[in-house]
Amino acid sequence: MALASILSLFAMAYIDYITGYELVFSAAYLIPVSFCAWHFGRRAVLLMSIASGIAAFVVDTIDGHSYSHFMIQYWNSFTCLLISLITGLLLLRLKRTLEDRKQMNIDLQQALEELKRSTAEIRKLQNGLQVVCAWTKQIKVGEKWMTPDEFLSSQLHLKISHGMSPEASRDFETQIKSSALQEKRVQVEHK
Repeated sequence: MALASILSLFAMAYIDYITGYELVFSAAYLIPVSFCAWHFGRRAVLLMSIASGIAAFVVDTIDGHSYSHFMIQYWNSFTCLLISLITGLLLLRLKRTLEDRKQMNIDLQQALEELKRSTAEIRKLQNGLQVVCAWTKQIKVGEKWMTPDEFLSSQLHLKISHGMSPEASRDFETQIKSSALQEKRVQVEHK
């Protein structure tokens, strides 16, 4: 592709030369810059833009056209370079945006597939009969018994945190108070 870019630059310079100074052909220098932007990177765009500006200057010099002011030839070459550079960088940004969009679509499709799979698992669990051990409260999934925490995290993909219900809190306080009272009684009896 690099060779195609360079060859297209020479082709554009030759066409610019044979059309003469009466036809403005500097927009054709965007073709090799566009190749570089689409297939290479920022450095290639910069180098091809500089090469386009130099080619425009050389073609203008070979043409032998004399301008009213000697700086016009330099200005025309600089303009060719600047237009090529801006167009190349914009095209490079467009390509990267398209690649980012394509990757986001792939990621979105994967997330949707995961969501469908999870939803199917949840529906299967909701519709199925869950066997719970009456003594240990473990849940049977296939041939494996697991704790409710394991079940919620592995089967329903929930994040688990622990707390204490008001009933358990009252029971705990009652147990603490009764063991404190019992400890005091033991201490009083030992005195």
